[in-house]
Amino acid sequence: MNKSVVLIFLGDFFFDARCINMANTIIDAGMDINIIDAGNSDNNYHGKPIHHISLPERGLIKYIKFHLRVKNILRKLQPEIIIAGDLYSLPASTSIKKAHVVFDSRELYTQLAGLNTKPVRQYFWSWIEKTHITKVRSIIVTAPGDGIILNKIYKILNIDTIYNFPSQKLKPTGKLSLRKKLNLPEKKIIFLYQGVLHEGRGIKQMIQLLLHFKNAHAVIIGKGCYKNALKNYTQTLGLANRTHFYGAVPYLELLELSADASIGFSLIKPISKSYEQALPNKLFEYALAGIPVIASKLPEMEKIINKYQIGYTVEYDDLKAQIQVIKKILDENNRTEIQQIAEQHLVWESQENLFLKILESNG
Repeated sequence: MNKSVVLIFLGDFFFDARCINMANTIIDAGMDINIIDAGNSDNNYHGKPIHHISLPERGLIKYIKFHLRVKNILRKLQPEIIIAGDLYSLPASTSIKKAHVVFDSRELYTQLAGLNTKPVRQYFWSWIEKTHITKVRSIIVTAPGDGIILNKIYKILNIDTIYNFPSQKLKPTGKLSLRKKLNLPEKKIIFLYQGVLHEGRGIKQMIQLLLHFKNAHAVIIGKGCYKNALKNYTQTLGLANRTHFYGAVPYLELLELSADASIGFSLIKPISKSYEQALPNKLFEYALAGIPVIASKLPEMEKIINKYQIGYTVEYDDLKAQIQVIKKILDENNRTEIQQIAEQHLVWESQENLFLKILESNG
């Protein structure tokens, strides 16, 4: 299938699992791809060009500049297929009338926690979504529940679920060691959070649990606006010496590092509809790295964890239950079984054919 594709994402391509997996599948299928992002890393990926757009940190001007630059690049490239990797890429994508536009609604964008107290911004992004979502031929979501919600709002029928599974190729090989980098011996327990540092992601809860496990350290891989608040919290609890802020890691290195962890955390607080429906890629990345998961008792996460037995779900604020589950996980020692389950059922390759079928479809 020799078609031209443009993948657009308001973020750094090299730090985004979903974009990298999509690009790999597209390249392996023999299609031509251009990537548009807001990063500043390499200018190509496996020989395919990346168009970086330099943007201000925040403000409406950030989104306006991104829209105008993306629109200009698309007009020059005139691709047959456009993947709008987020809501912010959607308006420019639908400006190319003859293209098959695939909207990757990886979040319920109009229901994000950051919009809860900002009704004007929420109205604006809701209007953007409503205006452009009906112009696309295909929509993909990361969990079935998101598709149901979008269908209720917009009466859209052409929605498929493409989970945030990691690639089989990223199964850790032992090339990198988180313990060595942080000078943590094998006897130390590692609680791991990887992802964006935002309020409501359960990072404080993970840190607080260190008070009940004196032999444990918390490792936080990622970056975000919540970092300073978290650092202050560790100082308040006297846990700064057992909490390690590792920073963001290129996605292709992530699982190699996280494989040293004892337990992976995803204690999301349901402070928005988007958070309630969360099914983050970290769940599947933990599993492929052989790390048992402790996650919030929220519908999409609970379905996956219970079905595949890759960990346990608890209420995000039930400290007593979390302590009990952690003790249970540490006693079970079933890392190999979890990794094998992930390899069989929870890898990107298991849904590549569906993804390519969506690209080939005329909507």
